Amino acid sequence: MGTIDDPVAAVELRPVRCAGSLPCMVPAGLVLSAALLLLAAQPAAARTIYVTPEGGGPGYGADGRVVAPHTSAFSTEAVRGLQPGDVVQLLADSPATDAVTRYRRRVVLTGPGGRDVPPILVRGLGPRTRMVGRTIDEIRGCPMPEDDIEQPCGDLRTALAAPPPIAPPSPDLLGALTVAAADPAGERTEDRDRSRRSRLAVPIGHAGRLADAACLDIDRADGITVEDLAFEGCWLAAVRATGSRRVTLRRSLIIGSSYGLAARGSPERPSDTLVVEDVTWVQDASGYDEAALTREGPFRCRDGRVSALGCAGVIWRSIPWGATHHGAYDHFNGALLGGADVRGPIVFRRNTVLSAYNGVRLKAAACEELKASALSAASCPFNQDVWITDNLFAYVRDNPVELETWATDVRVARNRIVNSHAWFSFDDMGGGPVYVYGNRGWFDDVPAIDRPGRDTSLPPCSRQPVEKPAAAGAFDPKLDRRFDYARSRWLPVGVESVGRSGAVTWMDPGEQSCEASLQGRVIKVALPPLGAAPDSYRYAERGPIYVFNNSWYLRSPVTGIGAAANLRHWNNALLFCEPGADADLCRTRPETFDASACGRGLVRGDDLARYPGETGTLPFFDCFRWLPVDERGHERPDLASEFDHDVSSTGFPLVLMRQHGIEPHGRKGHPGFTAPERGDFRLLPGALAASAACAVTETLDHRLDCSTMPNGRAFAGAFDPENRLYDGPASARFRLPE
Repeated sequence: MGTIDDPVAAVELRPVRCAGSLPCMVPAGLVLSAALLLLAAQPAAARTIYVTPEGGGPGYGADGRVVAPHTSAFSTEAVRGLQPGDVVQLLADSPATDAVTRYRRRVVLTGPGGRDVPPILVRGLGPRTRMVGRTIDEIRGCPMPEDDIEQPCGDLRTALAAPPPIAPPSPDLLGALTVAAADPAGERTEDRDRSRRSRLAVPIGHAGRLADAACLDIDRADGITVEDLAFEGCWLAAVRATGSRRVTLRRSLIIGSSYGLAARGSPERPSDTLVVEDVTWVQDASGYDEAALTREGPFRCRDGRVSALGCAGVIWRSIPWGATHHGAYDHFNGALLGGADVRGPIVFRRNTVLSAYNGVRLKAAACEELKASALSAASCPFNQDVWITDNLFAYVRDNPVELETWATDVRVARNRIVNSHAWFSFDDMGGGPVYVYGNRGWFDDVPAIDRPGRDTSLPPCSRQPVEKPAAAGAFDPKLDRRFDYARSRWLPVGVESVGRSGAVTWMDPGEQSCEASLQGRVIKVALPPLGAAPDSYRYAERGPIYVFNNSWYLRSPVTGIGAAANLRHWNNALLFCEPGADADLCRTRPETFDASACGRGLVRGDDLARYPGETGTLPFFDCFRWLPVDERGHERPDLASEFDHDVSSTGFPLVLMRQHGIEPHGRKGHPGFTAPERGDFRLLPGALAASAACAVTETLDHRLDCSTMPNGRAFAGAFDPENRLYDGPASARFRLPE
């Protein structure tokens, strides 16, 4: 050994394991240095930050015991610098176990995390910790005028993220707050069809008036989980995630809000891997005893009833569909999960959506301007690998599930749908395949009308219309007026939008009536609007929309106001309500069919027809044509659909059976449900639906086929003969995600 003055000679050699499992000699100092470097590279130990609304402490747990003697105030500053695995624990500020601690600050989480690292966890105490937001009136900051005039209340343009040089007219409730409010050229055609004007409303303002239009903001983060919280009155969103990945919202109660989770990505900041699970959302709480609301239910209604399926509110009972879609109440036009330009996977499971306008609404806004033929998984990499499973949707005024622009590899399975309007919306959606299976749907109510036996705690829909000669119609000043978020003003009564040139687009008086949108349907499809540019209307061309092994109790048609487009409708069990059971509940709406009315504004809309089953009065298809058409009205036989092996209590349309060969193996008769009016679709002994001639199987190229099953194990509907809920084809592609 050398002396201490000889640094090289002082290095001690130690054996370590080298390549080939042979020992080799490495200087001991290098071993120590490597160990120190390894330790330095390890992430810091995860920490828990205990917070209360004002901080200082102490903070109490759900059982009233002290958890932390000193707490921080829950604020943006307190959560700055969080690292993967850190926990922010919201505590109660009182030991009383029945007291609710309300958090009123908006909090922003920015930038932490990374792929393959533990998420940051923001956790509450369930109903004892509640984030509280601002009312919709406070967000608007502009009271509705008493007279029929425009009323500016300030300039809102500074609140927009990356606004165009000149703010375009607002297309819907929150259209002014989306990145896609203008096309890449900075201007937008003002006479777009309805579906394009109804852009997904996802609030993303970061400055100005709309900066606090969410209770919890997640901004450019990777790995955030929010759980065991309650949200109250968080207009416009309870949680808003922009440019963020791996965002989870779970085990929470949300009361109010346009959106429970509003998420948006961009090419520069992709958004993916969203999970919403075990969340209860009561958007319209007007029909509930709010003090008794819990995530688990059952739910106490204002009229004294207690129900596991929720209660009717004003948007179901009292307000016209059009006023909620694009009128004075369009702040309800949202969803528990709203996504724009989000890549998959997207998981929405075991949620309870009550008294809401939509359930799930996913849009590929960045692909809006692409030609339909240019859409592909490469050009539009959004809404891929979507799971919407085991949810309850009740009193949903529009769509429990709405997919817009583009979606592919979507599974909508094992959901319960009760008292909802158009259950599965694929209007103007490209892409596919979509798989809809194992779902159950029923009803015991009709929206927006006064009918015998309804609860009396809320008034039925009524209007006080005023004639508008310029619009050739009559409008209600309190209902048919919308707020223009881009210009911070209420538009005149009946005006839907005002273009840059000053051109006025009037609301459709028919859509504003109390009688509009009463009938509903299972599958919402459509046709190109009149005047649509060639190659602009989207159908599911990449793969079919598979609808199989579902159980329905219906007062509405399977589909209508459009055409079947690339549908595969197999092994479904349908029971149509008939007036003998409840004459008012089960009657056909509208009783008189008028193609010029139901097909107004659609290409080939004048040749739509009503198609009843072999017996009964309710239509199987309504306002319907068999083949879809393109923008010029040419039929699309390449998108022909297939209906077969279904069971229907009233049979199938004879004219379509003769002309297009639908349902060659379909069977007419009661499916054999136990109590469908109560949502019990288990099969009685000897049920007609307990057997079928085919079972849905996956082919080698990952398509589905309805193949013959000689062993008799196939069945129709959502339950097999042993009353086990159907969980999809026997394939790894249909195994529920972890």
